[in-house]
Amino acid sequence: MLNSTYKVQNLQEFKPFLLSKKRIMGLDLGKKRIGVSVSTLSLNGALPLKTISEDKFSELLNLLKKIILEYDIKGIIFGLPKNMDGSEGKSAQSARDKADKICSELCIKYGFWDERLSTIAVERNFTIAKKSRAKKKDHKKDIDNLAAAFILEGAINYIMKSKY
Repeated sequence: MLNSTYKVQNLQEFKPFLLSKKRIMGLDLGKKRIGVSVSTLSLNGALPLKTISEDKFSELLNLLKKIILEYDIKGIIFGLPKNMDGSEGKSAQSARDKADKICSELCIKYGFWDERLSTIAVERNFTIAKKSRAKKKDHKKDIDNLAAAFILEGAINYIMKSKY
């Protein structure tokens, strides 16, 4: 079992970072791609940043390290793929394991946000924006980083509205 000393028990641990204008990152862990987003300095949301192909773990870590340094990231929120009834299955355990491995290597605090329906919500927005099916297919990478932003924005709203 990996060392999870960086895992936060309560997302409120991220509030001091946000209040001091430090950014947190959102990651949407997919089977083939990882969507990346960062919080805004104005605390009003999250910006989709990029989508990373998960080919090699070492390459993934190097890319994340660069983003962490460039944006002065103080923590990471991972989307947690829960079942519709709120329970956690194999996908959630896989996300937890991957998050623990990534953050143990990066030595950074992390937490989870329920990502149920995040990708579906983002895909609907593409449809509402009248993207054709062909264009939508070309924008799978956009959907991944937009889903990461959707997840991070939900967590930020929760953190900032909750009493500390």
